[in-house]
Amino acid sequence: MRSRAARLARKGVCLGVGLLLVGTLAFVVWPLPSGLLARRAASSLRVLDARGDVLRELRGVDGRSAPLEGNRVPPLVGAAFVAAEDQRFGAHPGVDVRAIARALKDSLIAGEIVSGASTIPQQLARRLVPRERTLLGKMKEALWAVRLTLHLSPEQLLVEYLNRVPLGRGTVGVEAASEVYFAKPARSLSLAQAALLAGLAHAPAREDPFVYPERALARRRAVLERMRRGGDVDAAVLARAQHEPLDLSDVRAGQRAPHFVDAVIGSLPQRGLADAVVLQTTLDPILQAAAERIVRQELAGPLARANVGQAAVVVLDNTTGAVLAYVGSRDWADDARQGMNDGVRARRQPGSALKPFVYGMALARGMTPSTILPDVELTMATASGTYAPRNYDKRVHGPVRLRAALQNSYNIPAVHLAEMLGPRQVLEGLRAAGFVSLDQSPEHYGVGLVLGNGDVTLLELARAYRGLARGGVVEPVLDLAVAYDGAGHALPIASSFAPRRFLPSAITALLTDILADADARSPAFGLDNALDLPFPTAAKTGTSRAYVDNWTAGFSSERTVAVWAGNFDGTPMRHIAGITGAGTIFRRVLIEAMADLHARALVDTTRFDTARICPLSGSRASPSCPGALEEHFLPGTVPIEQCASHVRRGPARAVFVDLEPRYTPWARAEGMPLAVDNNAHLPRAGERTRLLSPADGDEFVREPGIPSGQGVPVKIAAVGVERLEVQIGRERHTLRAPFSTWIDAVPGAHTLKVVDPATGAVLDQARFRVH
Repeated sequence: MRSRAARLARKGVCLGVGLLLVGTLAFVVWPLPSGLLARRAASSLRVLDARGDVLRELRGVDGRSAPLEGNRVPPLVGAAFVAAEDQRFGAHPGVDVRAIARALKDSLIAGEIVSGASTIPQQLARRLVPRERTLLGKMKEALWAVRLTLHLSPEQLLVEYLNRVPLGRGTVGVEAASEVYFAKPARSLSLAQAALLAGLAHAPAREDPFVYPERALARRRAVLERMRRGGDVDAAVLARAQHEPLDLSDVRAGQRAPHFVDAVIGSLPQRGLADAVVLQTTLDPILQAAAERIVRQELAGPLARANVGQAAVVVLDNTTGAVLAYVGSRDWADDARQGMNDGVRARRQPGSALKPFVYGMALARGMTPSTILPDVELTMATASGTYAPRNYDKRVHGPVRLRAALQNSYNIPAVHLAEMLGPRQVLEGLRAAGFVSLDQSPEHYGVGLVLGNGDVTLLELARAYRGLARGGVVEPVLDLAVAYDGAGHALPIASSFAPRRFLPSAITALLTDILADADARSPAFGLDNALDLPFPTAAKTGTSRAYVDNWTAGFSSERTVAVWAGNFDGTPMRHIAGITGAGTIFRRVLIEAMADLHARALVDTTRFDTARICPLSGSRASPSCPGALEEHFLPGTVPIEQCASHVRRGPARAVFVDLEPRYTPWARAEGMPLAVDNNAHLPRAGERTRLLSPADGDEFVREPGIPSGQGVPVKIAAVGVERLEVQIGRERHTLRAPFSTWIDAVPGAHTLKVVDPATGAVLDQARFRVH
């Protein structure tokens, strides 16, 4: 009985396999469906701003769709695409088993997928008969490839493929791409130009020559080398092609918001919008025009003397995530300054602009704004050698509160934080905040990641800062409001970025409170700087090593703005930091973005507990602490212990400073009376407030060639007061402990006065001159 059942089972399997083979054979040999290869009429694509006005319209050969002239394949074009995409084209039945085996072996060796094995017939099948991205879908695609190869000649296959291959910037087919990239028909392409288009086939957005010319050239070299190995070109011709410049078309110069439109159009195939004919974007035309004007004006002014040649801006609506303004460079058509490069999508080092996210991680780990971080000389051993971080002002500041360390952008405390958290934790936290460009290992970046030694994009930075404005949740950026197909039906707009929380909301509120604190940043940035706006603003600047890039990113309750400034070729600027470079553009753009809006408070400070803190110890202030100040804390995190760093000794009850030994050299350099020395005393409450810097009669010399950012240091010795005012000319500014800042070094003779804000009495003053 069992034997008979087994025989029946075997027969059933054989019958099933036989039927499957017969069905497969029938499918392959059956004539192709009528209309399968029919091409739709060339459709135009209109890209509109938020108001409905046209930003760009692509018609037929302008980039939407166009067949090869006479449906004939230019020899150089055909050879280039075969070399790039299917080197055994014409020698396999539609599926290349040898290529599949090679790709599988390479992937197993690398531990990841490093190359595909899709043939030209398979790619054509994918365009003619869309499939699911599953194993079954891949099998269907393979069967269609075999069927197409059986019924079409190699020449026909290549024509149909080249008429349908997407090559970026909204182009479908080689003819359309040739017009967009080189302003010529495909039959007139040079060898190097044909190789470049062929290289775009596998990743047109990632190797867009207008945005990533180096990547496009590298891919072009690879295609030319494949052509040489295949015998399609001799050595002399190859050598000329390898050195041929890109020579891209400038037919779109003068287009409205060209970088933004390029980015939107280039993303359509990945978003399933290849059939869209109308794209309604989120771009605010008035704000876009204002942002472009501000960039041009600022770069033509003092920044030009500091060798700042380019800038990029992105503005987001905090509620919806809509892109309201997108400026990729000062001028898309400016070849001398590589204006076609898109500074919004380019990867650059962001400097200290990443610090807020790392400080947020530290707050989430139990630190508070009054937690003391060490800012003293630091030397670390790393895999690449000794590493000694330095602060921007070339000084150390001893024990500093977390609030002051972040707002003054001190590097040494930030490195201490990164070391405490660990490079892996820092990297994971930044990736959670949406910095997907940070794709190397934690070991690659090390603790220097907190200082911005990893490349990110301006759009990622804007998205992450909007995440802070949204309470610690990073969400997709919206550039399309709606897309329509040729029949007028709205198309679904997909996003590959999933919303996620990267910081608790309470921590984000406390971090925002710190980033909006103008008093805390005044020691490093001065009393009147680009981040002091007429409405509540949380912001941070960043400058990469050697002044190659600088950044400013921040938000009001309604808008987020991110700005990059520098040069696309990496030429350093002349001592221009984020506050004086990108910061000046940031300030003007955010004011424009907030026009006609009612600014709300960034943070409800009633959610915090407050306590008087000693700025030297971070503990609750004692009666002996000079310059005690109010600090905000999350409920339940207020320090319990009282300051032990200020002690009274001797018959006169003089106040001495008792610090950890690592702070002793710094304290002595600052002239502090140390308990271990017992040879001096601090001023007692009621003793005269003194202006230590500038001293009466001081003279300062501005360094030539630096248009802004040079300052006169201000330092005041005061005890028992919470705030003072400093007056120079008619301007008066409030100053809080530690009563140090700087003022702009304006040429001429000046008098700086220290004023009691309660009585208006002048407590001290100094006359100085700036040459």
